[in-house]
Amino acid sequence: MSLHAILPLIEPVLRALEVPDPVGLQLYSASHLAALHHPPLNPDLPALLACVEPVDLDAIRRVLLNQYPGTHPVQIVRGDQTVEQFTLETLVQATSPDSRALIYITPLPQASSFERFQEIIAHLRAPEGCPWDRKQTHSSLRPYLLEETYEVLEALDAGDMVALREELGDLLLQVVLHSQVAVDAGTFRMGDIIAGINSKIIRRHPHVWGSVEANDDEQVKVNWDRLKQAEKQANGDEKTPSRLDGVSKVLPALSQALSYQDRAARVKFDWDTIEPVIAKIHEEIEEVLTAPDAESREKEIGDLLFAVVNWARWLKIDPEGALRGTNGRFYQRFYYVEQQAAAQNRPLDQMSLAEMDALWEEAKSNGL
Repeated sequence: MSLHAILPLIEPVLRALEVPDPVGLQLYSASHLAALHHPPLNPDLPALLACVEPVDLDAIRRVLLNQYPGTHPVQIVRGDQTVEQFTLETLVQATSPDSRALIYITPLPQASSFERFQEIIAHLRAPEGCPWDRKQTHSSLRPYLLEETYEVLEALDAGDMVALREELGDLLLQVVLHSQVAVDAGTFRMGDIIAGINSKIIRRHPHVWGSVEANDDEQVKVNWDRLKQAEKQANGDEKTPSRLDGVSKVLPALSQALSYQDRAARVKFDWDTIEPVIAKIHEEIEEVLTAPDAESREKEIGDLLFAVVNWARWLKIDPEGALRGTNGRFYQRFYYVEQQAAAQNRPLDQMSLAEMDALWEEAKSNGL
């Protein structure tokens, strides 16, 4: 049954559902939705899926679970206007619906749509909105973007999923704020951002949306680099592109070094075994020790750090994350030393190194 044929049935269906005024009701083909991976529905508004086929129920459930919780209520309205209550988790238990059946999805209880979020930010930037938000520029927002990015990383390092959810929201706020600043200046819209990244992702995944083969993630990376270089040349970049050009110049130095090494390794600019990697570290330590002056020592320390990053790469360890972990442990242990000194009513600067080291080891034994 086509959607056009369904339209006359909507009013009795809504009566059966006891939905008197379904503001913003969305009507979508169930079979089309079943072929997707994410539902093209605004979760703040009710939706009707028409022309439900029994074979599609599990696929419909899977797609909807990408946006709605498993406990979210859904209702099947059959051709005789009888209504059955389910949750997304139990939807597959429905007995075979006929071709006139529809699935009704209630809105989420809290505003959750991207469109609603954009409305909130546009309101903040409007004349009747918030004075602080109205005065922001791309430049003034820069520190907040950096701060929120690091707070996301902190939540990731802690493995705190509640904090990660909150911090990703704060980071998304910065993205949408920048977008609205651009809208207000007439430079670009959120639709331009999303259209651009959609096109880029599809273009750089020809093994998914094309005929190119990629048997593993390393081949995917190699293909990605080739496509990026081809894009730069097609865009008229006069400089001969380097495989390293895609690495941001403002990355933390450890992360930047890792990215450079990783990209070079994709074209086999790498040792065959880990032993020369370790030997290089010993070589760089010796060069630090024998450096003739401060300027040379700084250069050799940089080479040593670069070599250590390479060792971490071979061990499949993120050096930035490893160092952040060490920094966190240092903070906790030093704070413990400070607390214990205060408990003994001893000024920290009057304690001997041996005394402080004993408290440090005590902190370690306590799991800090």
